[in-house]
Amino acid sequence: MVNTDIVTLTDAAKNYLQTICEKEDKTYVHLSVKRGGCAGFSYKWKFTERPEQFDEVIDITDKNKLVLDGMSLLYLMHMNIDYKQDISGAILQLENPNVKSSCGCGESFNVL
Repeated sequence: MVNTDIVTLTDAAKNYLQTICEKEDKTYVHLSVKRGGCAGFSYKWKFTERPEQFDEVIDITDKNKLVLDGMSLLYLMHMNIDYKQDISGAILQLENPNVKSSCGCGESFNVL
């Protein structure tokens, strides 16, 4: 488990992120919060070539890194990232204590 001042990354999530980085031959996987969705905000995952100036970088392995968008850090504070897999599929589960409400589909949230 990786526990930083900003997020907690479970071993399952860490292993999953490592696997997708290696599969795509990428070093950095980037997480940000964007305006949108029916509740106001949504999470955005992407690969990136390098972190930006104010991004927070968390080691997944010596080679692979999770990059938290610098402009999104206030929305990501104290979040737990886990990887869940069951008969219906697999998902990166983001448990965010800052969320005050979310939409029924679970794809967007609000912090107000």
